[in-house]
Amino acid sequence: MLAVMLALITHVIFLSIQFVMPHQNDAAQQEIAVTVRPASVPIEHADFVAQNDQQGSGQFRQKHRMSSQLAPAPETQTASDQQLEQLQSLQQQRELKFQEKVLMTVLSWQKQSEDQQHKKEIQDLQSQYQAKAAMIASLEAQYMQREHEFSHQQKIKTVDGIQAKRDASAAYLNKFREKVELYGNRYYPEAAKQQKLSGNVRLMVILNTEGGIRAIHLLQTSGSTILDEAAKASVRRGAPFGRFDASMNDISELRIIRTWRFDPAEAEFEVK
Repeated sequence: MLAVMLALITHVIFLSIQFVMPHQNDAAQQEIAVTVRPASVPIEHADFVAQNDQQGSGQFRQKHRMSSQLAPAPETQTASDQQLEQLQSLQQQRELKFQEKVLMTVLSWQKQSEDQQHKKEIQDLQSQYQAKAAMIASLEAQYMQREHEFSHQQKIKTVDGIQAKRDASAAYLNKFREKVELYGNRYYPEAAKQQKLSGNVRLMVILNTEGGIRAIHLLQTSGSTILDEAAKASVRRGAPFGRFDASMNDISELRIIRTWRFDPAEAEFEVK
């Protein structure tokens, strides 16, 4: 019985409670009223006009942009960052200076090496030149010695203008002179006459025992090729000069050193 009473009381209390639907928050709900005006009625003293009929909001939004939309402020460097950049810059400068010093040192070493190599090459060339000069001098000395020995064995005689007057071959040398002057004056070069060339030509004429020419050597030039060649031509035209005299039996080769003098005034020359 008590249980029944408690159940009835519980049902009565439960039924007395009203279930009410939640009301929407008026503050959260906003109504937007749009007033449409006829196109023929102009708007006067309007603060904002969008396309002249309130159908757009571009100008309104453009004018009411928030002033807080500013460009972002640049990030500021801290003192430690600036100090780090300065240290890096100093380090780069030091590295550049060090590289320059290394480069200058390398270039200096290269120049010193090249100079030393150049000096060594010059010294080597000088040494080679001195060695060759010494070798040539030795060969010349040997040649002169052998020539002297050969001349002594072959009985080669050399005479000049002064020795010719009192030598055993004086008569033969006089005959040689007359014949050379004869042909030389007969064929005196016309170019020398026209140019009035003058000068002395010194020759060595080498004759064999039959009076034939073995060689003609130019010992001293006159300075004119015409006169030099004319002197040689006079010897060639006069050859052969005949067999050596009996007083010259011990001579196997005669070397005559004489001077050919050309006189442009008389257009003739003589052998001295």
